[in-house]
Amino acid sequence: MKSNRAPAPAPNNGAFNPNLFRRMLEEKRQELNITLGLLKFDSIASAGRVNEEDQAQMSHDEFISLSRNKQDYQALRLVNEALDRVEAGDYGVCQRCEEPISPRRLEVLPWAKYCVRCQERIAERAQEEDDVPTLTASW
Repeated sequence: MKSNRAPAPAPNNGAFNPNLFRRMLEEKRQELNITLGLLKFDSIASAGRVNEEDQAQMSHDEFISLSRNKQDYQALRLVNEALDRVEAGDYGVCQRCEEPISPRRLEVLPWAKYCVRCQERIAERAQEEDDVPTLTASW
């Protein structure tokens, strides 16, 4: 069974080499494409007549499958964007503060757009927005 953790790139005498990460990203893209193809096939294969007793379970299974499919498509989009950044020459640069993203972060999450500090700020801001009650007109 494959690990979800990306393998560490080979050392490069301390110099950052985006091509090492390109290989990791291409492998992840291939893995996601295969997974998405299998999920689509499973969904089509399971279509057909279903007993009433099995409909709830089938609906639940379909919901889980669609949720995983959505997550995989989102991951594929992020991987493709990272590969575009490699091609453009700005891979490994935070899209918010334009500082380098730590190679250790990229080893764990090769499609990262932001450095740890900026990602934490973005997450904090999103949390704050979720905590603010939405006011709606009641009349």
